[in-house]
Amino acid sequence: MSGEGLAELDRSRQELAAARLLCDNGFPAQAISRSYYAAFYAAEAALLRVGEVRSKHAGVIAAVGKLLVVERGLDPRAGRLLRSLFERRSRADYEAEAVPAEEGARAVDDAALVVQAIEAWLSDGPEAGARPRQA
Repeated sequence: MSGEGLAELDRSRQELAAARLLCDNGFPAQAISRSYYAAFYAAEAALLRVGEVRSKHAGVIAAVGKLLVVERGLDPRAGRLLRSLFERRSRADYEAEAVPAEEGARAVDDAALVVQAIEAWLSDGPEAGARPRQA
């Protein structure tokens, strides 16, 4: 992998490790939040690789779906899980209800799948999966 997105990918791995620690130590809501950020930073790394930057979380999620999944062959599951993690993070961060431990564990697992899918896509080279843009 070349230099684009390396810092974001490193941050993604750190967030995933933090999410695991939080989950393992009884903090499922915080694990969900860190899980989302692990997936988010991996998504930013992938977008940087294709020369794209978005200023808002919703913009990153939409760009992953369109530019990476539809146009460049990223595993569609990664796009769906990224969106789902965003929604779960919002609930975990802003709703007063307790978060069950299994939801935290599921978020960590889902984030790991997103990060792995993006790492695999990056190592294959995004240009390999590129499809022509349709008007």
